[in-house]
Amino acid sequence: MDIRCLERKDIPQALALCSQVGWNHTEADWLRVMALQPQGCIGGYVGGVLMATCTVVGFGPVGWVGVFLVDESLRGKGEGQRLFAAMLEAADRLGIRTLGLDSSDAGRPIYLKFGFQMTAVGNELWGGPNGGGRLHPDVTPLEERDWDSLMALDRGAVDADRARQLRLLSAEPGAAACVVRRQGGVEGFGFSRPGKLSGVIGPVVADSFDSARILIESLVAARRERDGERGVSLAVLEQSALKEWLAGNGFQLRRRNIRMFRPAARPVFGGDRTFVSTALGMG
Repeated sequence: MDIRCLERKDIPQALALCSQVGWNHTEADWLRVMALQPQGCIGGYVGGVLMATCTVVGFGPVGWVGVFLVDESLRGKGEGQRLFAAMLEAADRLGIRTLGLDSSDAGRPIYLKFGFQMTAVGNELWGGPNGGGRLHPDVTPLEERDWDSLMALDRGAVDADRARQLRLLSAEPGAAACVVRRQGGVEGFGFSRPGKLSGVIGPVVADSFDSARILIESLVAARRERDGERGVSLAVLEQSALKEWLAGNGFQLRRRNIRMFRPAARPVFGGDRTFVSTALGMG
């Protein structure tokens, strides 16, 4: 397998790899990660055809690993480990010293082998209907004047700089972004976007569960307006009140990933104000 950086022309095959495992990725997801860290997007090729992927994006002190995929025909042959090692080398060249990821059960043995340490933090994929949402009067569309306050809230909540990622998310086709403003500032924000199989809600960051809930209700309603009956999914961190609310509103837990770090855990992309991550594997 030849290993090199991904190119835009590889996106259709990258999406085919996502389809093999039933992931919700779209072209916009691949374009975003390539824009954020082009030298961190690694592909494995056989006969010029993309057969494996792994990406790393730097967010200040931490790089986040995502879309680690190997074609069905190459699994169990050591090619995935070769590709993962190449991603680690790319992260080192980019000056990224701490790496984080959302670990599935299938990938965890490889991550442990490469020195990643498990935490007790889960990132759970929940899915459900988009018919129960409603637009709340305290939730309004994101405006340019909100960005400074929004980014101050986000940096304080996740201890990392996601400004470029959030700007890209807000500008993507079909995306929706909204805020809760109180006392002149942003006390909560949420984003949503289309997915291949269902709409995606995330990230959602707020000073309280009540603000997070009304943001999610409004984003669910926005996705119904844009996507029809396709439903929505969201990756929920350790937020028991939110999980209870989702379960009571027709959502189901579909997968639980565990956050891992190398060489040691850092308190980033979590905390009591981070309710929904960007998505599994996206920070």
